[in-house]
Amino acid sequence: MNKVFRLRIFLLIIFSCVFITCGKIDPLINEPDGDPKKPDRMNWSERNYLILSQFISEYGIGGKYYDPQKPPYVVIDWDNTCIIFDTEEAVFHYQVANLLFKMTKEEFGSILKNEINGISRLSPDYNNVSLSDINADLIKSYNYIFDNYSGIGGTMTLDEIKETSEYKDFRARLAFLYSGYCDTPGIEAKYGYPWVLYLFAGYTTEEVKALTDKVITFELENQLSSQTWESPKDLATQSGYISHSFKAGLRIIPEMQNLLSTFKANGIDVFIVSASFKPVIEVFAGREIYGYNIAPEKVIAMELETTTAGVILPNYKPGWYITQREGKVDAINAVIKDAQGITWDPIFSAADSDGDYEMSTKFPGMRLTLIWNRVKGGKIGELCKQAVAEMQIQNPRYTLQGRNENTGKVIPYSESILFGKTELQLLK
Repeated sequence: MNKVFRLRIFLLIIFSCVFITCGKIDPLINEPDGDPKKPDRMNWSERNYLILSQFISEYGIGGKYYDPQKPPYVVIDWDNTCIIFDTEEAVFHYQVANLLFKMTKEEFGSILKNEINGISRLSPDYNNVSLSDINADLIKSYNYIFDNYSGIGGTMTLDEIKETSEYKDFRARLAFLYSGYCDTPGIEAKYGYPWVLYLFAGYTTEEVKALTDKVITFELENQLSSQTWESPKDLATQSGYISHSFKAGLRIIPEMQNLLSTFKANGIDVFIVSASFKPVIEVFAGREIYGYNIAPEKVIAMELETTTAGVILPNYKPGWYITQREGKVDAINAVIKDAQGITWDPIFSAADSDGDYEMSTKFPGMRLTLIWNRVKGGKIGELCKQAVAEMQIQNPRYTLQGRNENTGKVIPYSESILFGKTELQLLK
């Protein structure tokens, strides 16, 4: 009996040390996958798996913090959070590459402003290009395409028009301008994100969804790569030679599919809050084939003005918030709290960039934020540093999850391998 007793005491001490090392989180990792109370193990870091499992156990149905009078909900970013890379930008590049426009010459010219918020040039990273110069070049190229491409108003096939200098210049310069908007102080994504949606003018919402479906299918099969569009040197322009590079390809994140379904299985409602166009996100988040199964009414995102016939106009929806940065908080308050009477705060957010900072910090009742580690600076970088500082505590407010952008897969670390790199990186 004494030997058995001593053995039990020894094992108890060993197990206690293990639990203390893990931050005193219950060892749910030892339970088999398939338990609806927790996510599948998959490729989460060990710490994040424990944190998420414990969080859902405590805040879901039957948990010690679950209040049936105030059922919990979470707010989740979409691009680079639920998926690898950006759906809206993938649709934009596909639309530009294949000239899928329905804008008149006048409509296209109307969305190009020579001064934005008092700024008339892009940043030094974008050659200090004058907005009036690049706008003039774009209008000239678009007019040529409009008059000559059979898909709009001319007779040339797509293959034929793609061989012209005007097409190559238009493609490169429009992508350059959009990126320049987002990266130029004083213009930034708050202007650039809605602006890129104006290129849907002339479409109906259902046509945008059909286009999005086509793009997602194409990009899920497309190689993850960097592509570069350059302006041709044989074409005289006012804004000079430009070159623009961007990431191609999209990937689903099975870990996020499973996490969202686990939230819902435990009575935790899920809302997607995105800075992309609502119909675009509704397709990827909602269609059963893509595996996320989020209903359209659970998607909060950018919206555009339409005619009474349902045709999209190159204007932002009057009275609606720009769902980026503080606009995400405003939209959550409007759609969830005011419209639905859910007056309490979300308990969790998932984020990846500065655009998610306010959504992840401005709700006092929020208990946990999962940050996809893109090794970024800025405001999200501050939260990443806080997540690193909290790595040894039991109930962190922020936690980092890594991924390999070259393979489009989650890796079981807080560190990430960025696109084109080979080494693990934790902080910028």
